[in-house]
Amino acid sequence: MGKLIDPNRTRLARQAREERAKKIIAVAEKSFIRFPYPLITLDTLGQQAGVKQGQATLAYRTREELFMTVILTRMKEWYDGLETSLRSSDDPLSREAAAVLVASSLADRPELTRLLGPLHMSFELHEDGMQVHQFYRWQRERLLELANLLADRTPGIHQWNAFDAIYRAQLIAAAVHPVGRPVGNLAVDLMAEDHQVFALDIEDEVKRAVLSSLQG
Repeated sequence: MGKLIDPNRTRLARQAREERAKKIIAVAEKSFIRFPYPLITLDTLGQQAGVKQGQATLAYRTREELFMTVILTRMKEWYDGLETSLRSSDDPLSREAAAVLVASSLADRPELTRLLGPLHMSFELHEDGMQVHQFYRWQRERLLELANLLADRTPGIHQWNAFDAIYRAQLIAAAVHPVGRPVGNLAVDLMAEDHQVFALDIEDEVKRAVLSSLQG
């Protein structure tokens, strides 16, 4: 009796699925960064990724599930990078230096700050409430870890002030990004001398918010 399952065929099929998923993720991230979230669909992402019709929904059930995969990767990179910076030295940080460290860690990640904008909208539309709950639980745990590190490095700072500072940094970066890095008609408007007073710098705005939280 021959083998019912061909291991080689199974391996090749798995590799093909993984390659399709990578293509879809790469295209999806560019689209989530460039286009308004409500205009993006799994079908259009699949077409842009060059996969057959319907295969995008085999890799990801919904647009929201795909967005969660993208934003989770970017947020892990930010949290890991911030953790590395905080662990790089035992020297104490002033409140000002701590604010600069947190602000620059976000300002150096324009893809993340753009993706933070539609995060809450996407999660409100997510069909799997458990996935959303798990994401927020993971986020809280990571923020607590980072807050402990930031409080340890910054004399006189309570853990909860540090937690508030990092979380507020996320919110401010998401809100300021459209004006801090404008595109389209807004970019043209802000080039006009009369309108440049409205231009905002993401790093400065985040630094100001973080410093306010650290000062309690």
